[in-house]
Order: sequence, then C-alpha cells, then structure tokens
Amino acid sequence: MTEEMTYQTIQTFIYPHEAHVVKTYLESEGIETELRDEKTVDVNPFYSNAIGGVKLLVKEEDYKRGIEVLKNGGYIKETGAKEVKIELVYVGDGFDKHSCPFCKSENISLKKVPSIWTVMVIFVFLFNVVFPVFFKKSIKCYDCSREWRIKKKK
Repeated sequence: MTEEMTYQTIQTFIYPHEAHVVKTYLESEGIETELRDEKTVDVNPFYSNAIGGVKLLVKEEDYKRGIEVLKNGGYIKETGAKEVKIELVYVGDGFDKHSCPFCKSENISLKKVPSIWTVMVIFVFLFNVVFPVFFKKSIKCYDCSREWRIKKKK
C-alpha cells in the first residue's frame, strides 16, 4: 500500500521563471516542491491569467514552514491596508524644503496624486475638450514613511 502525497499551493506566478526562482529557494531550505501549469504557460503565455498562473506547491506538512521561509526571504510581504495620513506642516522663512521636518532625512520626494478633477478632465479630453490637469501634491519621506504638505504661516 503506497502513501499518497498531498500538495498545497503556496504561491502563484504569472511567468515560469519567477516560479523557478522561488522553487529553488524553497528547495535550498529542504522543502520539497512541485510546479503545476508551467508548460501550459510556456507554450502560450497569454493563458497564464486564465488558468490562475504557474502554481508552486509544497507538501501539506511543509506548508507553514514554507510560508515562514518565504516571509524571511522576502518573497511574501505582509501588506496591511494602512491609511496614509498626510500632515500639514506650517513653515516660516528659512524652512529647509530639502529635508523631512520630522526626522531631518534628505531621502524625500514630491508625490503627485491625480485628483478627481484630473479623472474628469481625462474623461472630457476623450471627447475633444481640453481642461487643465490638477494634482494633489504632498512630500514623502522614505526613511520615516511620513507624508506632509507645506503651508506658509500668515
């Protein structure tokens, strides 16, 4: 009587080469893996989304350990729906616009997000009417992950 191995999908990929990188990483950690639908996507890459991508499977008993290995290796990132709060910073003369007012880092950039008016303008533009484009502007610090807008003191 042979014991049947049960496998569980641990991750899916659009392209086979992405799956092979993670497969090799898991196998280097001693976790047995298997790929499904790899050849189908090799033959016709446009089928990838239709069939659910290339599936990387591990044994059921290795699933939890595999998840931890992938998290530690950076292949699975825990994303929480974190709401970004844009703070209003009141500044006077002599304010340094090239550094974060919170952590003093210079690793900052201007962030432009299209407003609802921009979406409406693009829609109207499709019907040959031209309007100016508006963006909500804020500044983001990549060291402390805070965002802010600058407003001059009156």
